[in-house]
Amino acid sequence: MLNTPFTSKKGVDFFEGNQIEFVEAQKSDLIISGTCNKILDVALKFGSTKQYLIWTQEPRFSKHFSQEISSPFLPKINVMNVYTGIFSDNYYYLPCLSEEPRLVIKRTGFENKKIVSLMTYQAGKKWRMIHQGTDIDLCNLRTEIALKGHNIGLLDIYGKGWPNGISVGQSRGKFWRSRKIEILKKYSFNLCFENTNWPYYCTEKIWDSIQGGCLPIYYGDGNKIYEDFPENSFLDYFKFRNPDLLFDYIQDIREAEFEERMLLCVDALRNALNRKQEEQPYQKVLDRTLLRIRTILGWQA
Repeated sequence: MLNTPFTSKKGVDFFEGNQIEFVEAQKSDLIISGTCNKILDVALKFGSTKQYLIWTQEPRFSKHFSQEISSPFLPKINVMNVYTGIFSDNYYYLPCLSEEPRLVIKRTGFENKKIVSLMTYQAGKKWRMIHQGTDIDLCNLRTEIALKGHNIGLLDIYGKGWPNGISVGQSRGKFWRSRKIEILKKYSFNLCFENTNWPYYCTEKIWDSIQGGCLPIYYGDGNKIYEDFPENSFLDYFKFRNPDLLFDYIQDIREAEFEERMLLCVDALRNALNRKQEEQPYQKVLDRTLLRIRTILGWQA
């Protein structure tokens, strides 16, 4: 379970300070895993002698929309994930910035209206995620838009797995985030949908776009992004519904509108950084997780 409260020093110290000890599975009261398959393996092994919890902040590691999984053949499995309320704001993945966010207008080359997308090639039925009849996956849609933009010469793609001749380079690596920001600085627009559309599942994508001086092209329906962004700030693909309409709009956008939208985005980033300091989203996740563990184990709060 990499990059979770159960592996970070802050998280481990927090739990140990609240009488949670990390031990081997056979000695434990509660077994926690980041994926359904792994928790099922140990549930089959230990049965009702243990309690179980799937805990993950990655939407595709657990596609369960309820807090418990019940089966006639297995003990109850508890769930904490994106869909059951790990997050309650848009700040968990908001990066710490080394300098104050500021408006950067790329006057040179703005007439080219170039767009960039940094993403691994992700397409096909395996990415579909149906919830109450709606596909909440955004990978296929983002891929479709990126390919259309590439084919008409408006969009450059960075990332792995693409068919030959499409990706112009890699964005990931040892210093991937600084590399990403340097790439973004060369462009005016960034196609930066999340992989999955769900309330408060907001990763670094839209924030990095702004820091890199790009106007984000984001998907803003079905999540809570407008709690932090005003209308007419980022370009919301939901309002276009069609790649051609999006690209036509970008081709026609005037510099004054671009600057106005970017200023709103920079203000949103600045305000979000202040809110992150106030809200302490990581600590809120720790507190919420501790409460859930206590409840599962039957401990009094």
